[in-house]
Amino acid sequence: MMIKPFLRIILLICLINPSAYSQNTITIPSGLFQVDHTKKVLLSNVDISILNSEWIDENTTSLHFDEVYTLLQNVANFNYGSKFTVKNPNGTEYKLYFTKLPIIHITTPHTIVDEPRLFANFHLSENNGTIMTSNIGIEYRGGFSQSYPKKSLRLEFWEDSIGNETKDVQFLNMRSDDDWNLQAMYNEPLRFNNKTSFKIWDLIDTLHFLNDEPEAINGVNMEYSELFINNEYRGVYCMSERIDRKQVKLKKHNGSIRGELYKGISWGASTFSQISPYNNDSLIWSGFEYEHPEEEVNWANIYDFVSFVINSSDTDFEANYQSYFSQENAINYFIFLNLARLTDNTGKNVYIGKYKQNEPYFFIPWDLDGSFGVIWDGSNENITDDLLTNRFFTRLLQDCNSNGFYTKLQNRWNELRQDRLTHQNIMSLFMSNYNYLEENGVYEREEIAWEDYSFPTNQLSYMNEWLTNRLDYLDNLFTQPCGSLSLIKNEKNDLIIYPNPTSSTIHLHSNSNQSYRIKNAIGQIVLEGDLFAGENSIDIEYFEAGLYIMEANSGLIQKIVKK
Repeated sequence: MMIKPFLRIILLICLINPSAYSQNTITIPSGLFQVDHTKKVLLSNVDISILNSEWIDENTTSLHFDEVYTLLQNVANFNYGSKFTVKNPNGTEYKLYFTKLPIIHITTPHTIVDEPRLFANFHLSENNGTIMTSNIGIEYRGGFSQSYPKKSLRLEFWEDSIGNETKDVQFLNMRSDDDWNLQAMYNEPLRFNNKTSFKIWDLIDTLHFLNDEPEAINGVNMEYSELFINNEYRGVYCMSERIDRKQVKLKKHNGSIRGELYKGISWGASTFSQISPYNNDSLIWSGFEYEHPEEEVNWANIYDFVSFVINSSDTDFEANYQSYFSQENAINYFIFLNLARLTDNTGKNVYIGKYKQNEPYFFIPWDLDGSFGVIWDGSNENITDDLLTNRFFTRLLQDCNSNGFYTKLQNRWNELRQDRLTHQNIMSLFMSNYNYLEENGVYEREEIAWEDYSFPTNQLSYMNEWLTNRLDYLDNLFTQPCGSLSLIKNEKNDLIIYPNPTSSTIHLHSNSNQSYRIKNAIGQIVLEGDLFAGENSIDIEYFEAGLYIMEANSGLIQKIVKK
């Protein structure tokens, strides 16, 4: 259900004639605020220009939300982001904020779990007075991120209360669809890495079939919102589109496979480091998850591509790789991977898609929270002088032909550095999101919603310096002679674990002999031993389900999810 901005008329009536209350009370329409009585937070996204322009007089002393709250200070004008102290009729003090961000309130009688999706009611209000309500199915999403107290959510919009029939919805200027993510951004210090990184990717890459599919998006749109669940304030989230066939406009199955989509969920074939037999009865193969088409599971095409990368001769590889993979997209993704230093995205957290038969594969980035000096756990890693790669890129970097990968990589880097990838332009994108959140008081409320969140006052200056050093390093790196980049060792690929998640055995490829230890979520050592150079296997079937961390004496740390 949609309610359009005739709420402005209702609000004006309330301002002019607050009939049931004192002449000094302003009534806020019920759809445009939420209250957390535990955290003592009142949040409204009513248009405050209406409040300020139609303010009854300077003697107004109270506002009516779910009940009448008295202002404890004289207010000449309301503004977004500031805290106003009010008290309810019992004398309890609340923190009142006004925000431009959409406010989402989800109510459910169920305890939200990873699976299955459970029935809930969804309510969204926008600053322009638009309100949307719907039935939804809700569940937690993510792997490692589910260990955080602030969890990401997946929403499916329903016509009924049991999910027999879904419905497409459109809001916040994004696509029309029934399937959405609410990203918690818990491991993003300033809550903007993912959102901004997708904008930067959009500046870099254009899909090679865009003329045929002008609505195709090689990424996702994300919009900020503030979330309440069962009247509990959960802080800022990002409503996000999903990577799927519809988003990228891949061809549908029509009796045979045309468009293809695979998601990198761990390391293995996804990093082109090893290849193993596949099973068409399984949706998982060697670090990949099968996404499209749903009508038929057949790993043969992506297997052939990985096998070509791993096993072809240098002559064969240079002569034929462009028939397998878009050279332009590979160049753009390699630049993006290293510009943002996406340490968790060399094969995991990236999709491989194909528009239709007889066209090349291409990369679609995903899960960009560990970027621009921040790594997967939300901590800063101030390393700017390394090169991220995988076996596919290592082979591409050896293509030294006059019209080959490396020459085009250098030319593309220099072209992008002229305008789109300047230090000023990149930082302005980060600053735009930062200013929006800061001006609406979001960081202050994040500290209220999550006790262990503390606003990182030096994060912007850290990122500014990190970006300066990273651009300087890459400017120099991409002037080096062809062939030299492929010799730079990528320590992040020194230890490869697959499958991950797993229910029983993990396989590990190590480039050296080294010892390891595995810790559970509270830091207890549950297993330790030695790894040998090459292939290793460890049985973890007896582990309880959950997140584990493997530490190797080389200094590498890897996440393991036991199903």
